Amino acid sequence: MTHRGRAEMGRTAVKRTTVLAAGAFLVGGVTYLAAEAVAALGWTDRPYSYSRNNISDLGIPDISPLHAVMNTGFVVDGMLFVLAGLGLAVLFEGRARWIVAGTSVVHGVGSIVVGLAHASVDGASTPHAVGAGMAIVGGNLVLLAAGRYGGRVGAPRWYTVSSATAGVAGLVGLALFLADTGILGGGTFERISVYTIIGWEIVTGATVLAKRRLSEVG
Repeated sequence: MTHRGRAEMGRTAVKRTTVLAAGAFLVGGVTYLAAEAVAALGWTDRPYSYSRNNISDLGIPDISPLHAVMNTGFVVDGMLFVLAGLGLAVLFEGRARWIVAGTSVVHGVGSIVVGLAHASVDGASTPHAVGAGMAIVGGNLVLLAAGRYGGRVGAPRWYTVSSATAGVAGLVGLALFLADTGILGGGTFERISVYTIIGWEIVTGATVLAKRRLSEVG
């Protein structure tokens, strides 16, 4: 096989990997939101509050009838995020590749731990707390990395700026959640720190797939 032929095969493989990664991000984000919504609807004794209750409350067997749905959502999203992050990391070179891959793995593994080591009515266990920290901090660092390095692989300006802004907002939300100020309810700030990641997953997946589709049509 000629050098040109090998190069073409390499480009095709990267394109295929990118599409699969984008699909994983999109499916993972939607799965998480669907699991959360279904688990919240399962609260019949008292309504679940998105502003007052923590997200992890949905995974506690003693108080959440559909806890398995939420915990499965954590695990599935975490697994897909790892695969997607590693898939998109191949687009980058040098330090950027390792940062994108590393932070993606930290987030994904953290989310998986959260689903496997659920919290309890007495509070979060050490594994659950560590997993949550990994998921939230790692995930928002992925967003900051996308904002910092996205332009190198052709990401539009609006995407890099939005990614960086969302990453900062997510970390600020985490700080306010940990500060326990009582303003707006703890669930609100926790969701700010998490939804930035979930929203980014969905937007990234949809954007990459749409760009791929347009390039094929063109």
